[in-house]
Amino acid sequence: MTSLITLTLIGSDLNGSIPSEIGLMTSLDFLELSDNTLTGSIPSEIGLMTSLRTLYLSRNNLAGSIPSEIGLMTSFENLYLNGNAFTGSIPSEIGLMTSLVSLELNGNGFTGSIPSEIGLMTSLAYLELNDNAFTGSIPSEIGLMTSLENLSLDGNGFTGSIPSGIGLMTSLTYLYFGNNTFTGSIPSEIGQTNPTL
Repeated sequence: MTSLITLTLIGSDLNGSIPSEIGLMTSLDFLELSDNTLTGSIPSEIGLMTSLRTLYLSRNNLAGSIPSEIGLMTSFENLYLNGNAFTGSIPSEIGLMTSLVSLELNGNGFTGSIPSEIGLMTSLAYLELNDNAFTGSIPSEIGLMTSLENLSLDGNGFTGSIPSGIGLMTSLTYLYFGNNTFTGSIPSEIGQTNPTL
């Protein structure tokens, strides 16, 4: 089925792992596997799916880390991995996905810090990293993400101060930083963000 463009199997009682042969579906543009009971990890062969623009794997029992090969998917626009049991850190290669508009990793067990390469994702409008186990400080490069409208970092273990670069994010409408362990004061630059914030 190498000519398939759209594959939707949402809520289909699927179990087992995602087969590595999925990488052969190089014409696939849209893949929806949410609301099943899939287990195992994301196969590294997913990096071969260079035509894929939208991937929904939400609300399964998937685990493991995000494969670094995901950085090869430069046409990616929407990535939804929320509501699984993923662990590990966000690979720095994610910064190569400069066409990405939505990234939802909330409700997993991700750890480590946010890679500074995230600042390269200047098309990103929705970033949801809430309810994980992230630590470290928020990289100053986040201020380069001027298209960001929704930023959810609540429910983690972030430390340090809120970067002043947040004032450069003039498209921000929703900002969730609660339930972390930040120090310092609220940066005055926050007043430069979207006045509807």
